[in-house]
Amino acid sequence: MKIQDILKYIFSIFLAGILLWYVLKEQNIKEVAESIKDLHWGWLILSSLTAILSHYFRGLRWGLMLKPLNLKTSNSNLFMATMSGYAGNVIIPRFGEFFRCGILQKLSGIPAKTSFGAVVIERAIDLVVFIILFSIAFFSQFDILYQMVLPFLEGNEAQMNQKFILLGAILLFFITGIFILYKVRDRLSKTKIYRTIHSLILGVIEGMQAVFKLKRKEFIIYIAYTIAIWLCYFYMSYVVFKVLDETAHLSLFVGFVMMMMSGLGMVIPTPGGTGSVHFFASQTLMAYGISATTSIAYALVMHTSQTVMILTVGGISIIIANFKKGHQQTTLEIQNEAQ
Repeated sequence: MKIQDILKYIFSIFLAGILLWYVLKEQNIKEVAESIKDLHWGWLILSSLTAILSHYFRGLRWGLMLKPLNLKTSNSNLFMATMSGYAGNVIIPRFGEFFRCGILQKLSGIPAKTSFGAVVIERAIDLVVFIILFSIAFFSQFDILYQMVLPFLEGNEAQMNQKFILLGAILLFFITGIFILYKVRDRLSKTKIYRTIHSLILGVIEGMQAVFKLKRKEFIIYIAYTIAIWLCYFYMSYVVFKVLDETAHLSLFVGFVMMMMSGLGMVIPTPGGTGSVHFFASQTLMAYGISATTSIAYALVMHTSQTVMILTVGGISIIIANFKKGHQQTTLEIQNEAQ
């Protein structure tokens, strides 16, 4: 592992720790534990089963993009590889995308570098869907979500002046940065970060093109899988409201907003969304008038239940894969080839 990869991992753990500390720093842990004590376990199990179903649909969608390449494998292999990838992400952010390709090669013999191309396509599609849905959630609930940033803007006049000066300095820095980037754009185009961003944009474009090149029937199935995945994400976020009496009254649309805000937490490079999901989920509920204690309890229950499910099912999948005979390209080789 390169030194920069080690530093990224250390940073991700540090960031997760900072966010968890911020979420819990002013809370009475005993009160939070008391809120969690009387869970409605049936709803929690239903949420976990819905999450498993979403991962199953994701595996099917992944396999659909391999069919034009005359690469086929069983649905169970696709599912186990997908779950293995999620388990990998809990340990190391972004590691799972490479890891699941290696597991699929172990299970079915499909070349890891080939299946990774299909992963890039599906992630590009999900990025587009996420941006669209997040925009709907944000702009339709702007007045409420604005409450999330109010605590950072409140204070006496002197504090407010300091905050506005800080915001002004950040804005000036941002504008200056854009100007400098424009001036050095030719030299910048030769840097690694530029190539990474450029590759990401191209990946989104190529992913959209690849989907539209599918045969009519396969295209419809692909769209159906995508809708099913996001419906499962929505339902599993909403169902957890029923786990706690204090959040059971929240509406379906709040569940939709929670799905998007929790998803935003997953975008941040922390191991399995630790810390970042807790922050966004709890802040979202507080914006809807739920107490801080209950909001944090919800975030802990939601994230912990999903993490336990992923590590359990993903761990079993990894064990099964290691009993399979065949050559497995190492994750490091896959990552190097992808870069």
